[in-house]
Amino acid sequence: MPNSLFGRLLAASLILLCIFFSFLYFAIQQSYLDSLLTAKQDQLQLQTYILVSTAHIEDDTIALPDELGEPRFDLYKSGLYGYVSDSNNTVLWASYSAHDMSVDSSLLSTNKLNSTESSTQNPVAGDSVFRMTADYYIAHYYVEWELIDEQPQLLSFTVLEDSAPTLEKIAEFQYAILRWFIAGALSFVVALLVILRWGTAPLNKLAQAIKDIESGKRQHIEGDFPVELQGLSNNLNALIDAEKQQRERYHNSLADLAHSLKTPLAVIQNELGTQRQYNNDESKALIAAQSARMKDIIAHQLQRAVVIAPSHLRDNTAVEDCVSKIASALSKVYRDKNIAIEQQIKPATIFKGDQRDLMEILGNLCDNACKACTGNVKICAFNQETTGTINKAISETTGKQTERLFIEVHDDGPGIAENLRDDVLKRGQRLDTTLSGQGIGLDVVRDIVELYDGEMSIEQSPLGGALFKVSFAN
Repeated sequence: MPNSLFGRLLAASLILLCIFFSFLYFAIQQSYLDSLLTAKQDQLQLQTYILVSTAHIEDDTIALPDELGEPRFDLYKSGLYGYVSDSNNTVLWASYSAHDMSVDSSLLSTNKLNSTESSTQNPVAGDSVFRMTADYYIAHYYVEWELIDEQPQLLSFTVLEDSAPTLEKIAEFQYAILRWFIAGALSFVVALLVILRWGTAPLNKLAQAIKDIESGKRQHIEGDFPVELQGLSNNLNALIDAEKQQRERYHNSLADLAHSLKTPLAVIQNELGTQRQYNNDESKALIAAQSARMKDIIAHQLQRAVVIAPSHLRDNTAVEDCVSKIASALSKVYRDKNIAIEQQIKPATIFKGDQRDLMEILGNLCDNACKACTGNVKICAFNQETTGTINKAISETTGKQTERLFIEVHDDGPGIAENLRDDVLKRGQRLDTTLSGQGIGLDVVRDIVELYDGEMSIEQSPLGGALFKVSFAN
């Protein structure tokens, strides 16, 4: 589970769910308690006002009518009790509900606790005090009354309410809300499991597709995937195709290598089978030539086999840097020909691919141009917006604006006859069979251009020789 994406999401969601529901439970509970206590305070303070409003002096003492506005005052041990006491906590009047009930004088104390009206310790007339004990909710209201000798006395009108019914109501509320929260949490967990299963289904589908490819049940990842996974699916398919193409190139290159080596090996074997002396100059020259040819064949086939396949994750290679390196190297190689290599590279021209592939293309095309020219070579490169691709059929179907890289290599040599250009660009045709001085590098260029879905063509250069054009989509 720790290494499972589903498990991680589920664990994180459950932890967050527990924190959220716990916070919500205590917030609702506290809000309920606060509102209940506020209502209880207002209710009991109202009862004290009822007592004050009905109180009168009779025989130098406080008297209240037998029937009050609150029926529970007149019901024996109803849980609501009314008292009037003086500053010495002497009970001057008690409601019928408090008959035969002994009350702790501290409950009638005129010392103010939790007062919201004044910051002084001793209450004064007009103060209201609400407080709680373990068994009662208590409300006091203080007034001054002239009872004896017309001397004002501070009296406390006190209402006590048994807290047991309210505590039971709070417990019932807590139990009810806990049940609802548990039911809600379980429903949320079930919904979360369904959502996570549904959300991770594409990942499971992708994983199963990869397993099927590994087991040989399918060749590609197929099906509709969310936008977030579509790019991954496409890149995996591209990677699979590139790997297959690479294996195919290995297979073809090894097959071509074996086939190409048959002729020089046969010549060498035939030469060794004759009665000629090994120190014969003619035999030595023949064997040396065939050995050199075998070396070139092996180098060529190995180079074709290791051409780097492009992917959707391509580097941005600066064309100007690569052209400068190639031109500098060729100027030294063909120093005797005194070749003028002109470079026309637009700023910020890039090739989206591996630098080694671009160097291979430029190196082979420029080397061929230097071999064929009489003294001038020109290299041009630029990025340009085009509609679709160079291929007319593709352009007509897509019609999309895309940026392409164009590379042109000119020389002022004899050029390539128009009737031979198509043959030169066909796979398997060697340029050295049509023009002397051209090597095997053009085969490698063709392979790289095809791997990048590029286009290559041959035209007549304004310099008078051949013009090789290559383009790639960026």
